[in-house]
Amino acid sequence: MTRTTRGSFNERRMTRREWFRGAVLLAGTASGAAMTGWGEAAPRTPILAAASPVGTSGTPTGTLTVALPYRLVDMDPLGTSAAEEDTKVVGAHVFDKLVVRSPKSPTYLPSLAVKWETPDPLTWAFTLRPNVKFHDGSPLVAGDVRASLERMIAQKGPFAPLWAAVDTVDAPSDLVVRIKTKTPLGTMLPNLSLLSIAPAAKMNQPGFFNQPIGSGPFRVASYQRDNLLVLEANPGYWGSAPGVKTLRFKDIPEIAARVTALITGEIDFTYGLPPDQLASLQAHKDIHTIATPSFTYYFILINIQRPPLTDKRVRQAMTYALDVDAMVKTLMKGSGRRMTAPIASTIFGYAPQRPYAYDPAKAKQLLAAAGLPNGFECTMIWNPDSGPQDRELAQALFSYWSAIGVKVKNGQSERALWLDRLLKLDWDINFQTVTGTTGDADYLLGRLYTTRAHRMGYANPQLDQILDAAAQSVDQRKRKLLYAEACEIVWDDAIGIYPIELILTYAFRQGVTGLVPNPSFPTFTTVTVQR
Repeated sequence: MTRTTRGSFNERRMTRREWFRGAVLLAGTASGAAMTGWGEAAPRTPILAAASPVGTSGTPTGTLTVALPYRLVDMDPLGTSAAEEDTKVVGAHVFDKLVVRSPKSPTYLPSLAVKWETPDPLTWAFTLRPNVKFHDGSPLVAGDVRASLERMIAQKGPFAPLWAAVDTVDAPSDLVVRIKTKTPLGTMLPNLSLLSIAPAAKMNQPGFFNQPIGSGPFRVASYQRDNLLVLEANPGYWGSAPGVKTLRFKDIPEIAARVTALITGEIDFTYGLPPDQLASLQAHKDIHTIATPSFTYYFILINIQRPPLTDKRVRQAMTYALDVDAMVKTLMKGSGRRMTAPIASTIFGYAPQRPYAYDPAKAKQLLAAAGLPNGFECTMIWNPDSGPQDRELAQALFSYWSAIGVKVKNGQSERALWLDRLLKLDWDINFQTVTGTTGDADYLLGRLYTTRAHRMGYANPQLDQILDAAAQSVDQRKRKLLYAEACEIVWDDAIGIYPIELILTYAFRQGVTGLVPNPSFPTFTTVTVQR
C-alpha cells in the first residue's frame, strides 16, 4: 500500500514499511540518551517538564479547594468505578500504592514497596516499607496488600483484566508480598501503580468506602455526597508532609459554574475546560494556567462485525475523509494535537506512524472499489462531555463523512445507555475519549484489540501473539519494539480512527504554587497556598 501526504512526503512516494522504519529510527535517535530502565523518550513536544512528585518539607498550612471535571460518585479504588477520573484523583491522596509512576518518564519509583525482585519469570517479590500505619493507627502489612489485590480481581472492575495472569498472592511475612503468575507479567509495575492499599480487616465492611481509611498523605474528614469531600493532612504519614492542611473537593460538574467559581475564588483549582473557556480565564490577572501533554485522546472505534465496515477499504476511506489538522486548529485551539499512532505519544510503547492525509478523492475511490460508489449509512454512538469540544468534533465528523457519501446518524445518548450499547457491541461507530491510565501500551492495546477482548469484533492472531509477548516480557526494550509492531498493524488495518491527543490544561488562582503536572491526572501533595 502507498500513500501520499502533503509537505515533505510529496517529494516521492514511499511504501508504508519504508516510512515506518524511518520514523522509528528518528524516534530512537531522539530518545536514546533519555532511555533508562522502564524509561521512554519524553513526549515529542513537551509543553512543560515535570519533576518527580514528592511532598513538602514544611508543616501543612492553608486550604486548597478543587473542582474536578466530573461528579464524585465512588471512592472505592478497587471496585467498578476504579477507572473513573474522580475516583483516581481522590484515591491518590487517601491511599498509597506499592510503586508510583514518575511523571517525567515511564519509570516506577518505590512507595510502599522499597524494593522488588523477580527470582524467576513467574514470581515477583516485594519488600514493604516498615512502620507504615493506616489513618486509624493500625499497621499496614503484607496481608493488606494481598487482600487489596484479591478484592480488585474479585470485583471484576475495569482494572481486573490487568491481573488475569495472577496465580497466587502470598504474604510469607508482614513485610514481604509474593505474586506468582501463570505466565510472565512484564506489566507488573504499571499495574501495581493502580493498586491502592486498604486495610484487609475493614475494606469489605458495608459503607467503608463512604469514609475510607488509607495510609496516604491525606485522611477523610467529612463527605457530603454530590457536594463536598474534605480531606485533612495525615499527621502520621510516613513520607514528606503535603503542602496544605486541608484539601477540599467541591462538586461543580457544570463547566460554566466551575469557571465562575474559579474567578470568584470559591475554588482554587480546576481543569478539563474547553478552549473557549480557557481563553476567557487567561484574561484574568488572578488566574494562571499550565498545559501539559496527557495520556488521554479521542478515538473512533469501528465495529468490524458490521458490514460494510468489515471491509478495510471502507474504514480507510472514513479516515482519509477527515481533515484532522483543520479540526485541531479550529476546534481544539491549544487543547489537542494530531495523533500519529493508535496511542498517545506520552505512553510507553508509542511508535509514530505515517499520518493519513486529508484526501476526500482517495476516500471516494476506496468506497467505489469496495462496491459503494454512492456511500452507505451507519450510526455513531457517543456520550457528550467525555472531553473538551466533543460536541463540535462530532458535528465535524458527520460533515466530513457526509462529503464522501457516508451518512452517519447521530447516536448521542446519556452515559448509562451509551455504555450499555458499547459493551454489547450494539453500534457501528463509537466516538469517545480514552485514557492510558498506567502510561503503558498494554493498558490500551492489550485491553482493546486482542481477539479475546472482543471490544469491536476484531480478530488478528498475529496481533494477539505480538501483544501477548509484549505483556509477558520483562525486557522493556523488547516490549517497546513489539508495541511498535502492534501500532503499525492497528494503524494500517484502520481498526479505529485516532485523530487527536489531548493537552491537559490546569487553571488555578494566584497564590497556588508547587503543582507538579503529570500526563494522567493531577495530585496536590506538593501544592502550597498563599493568601
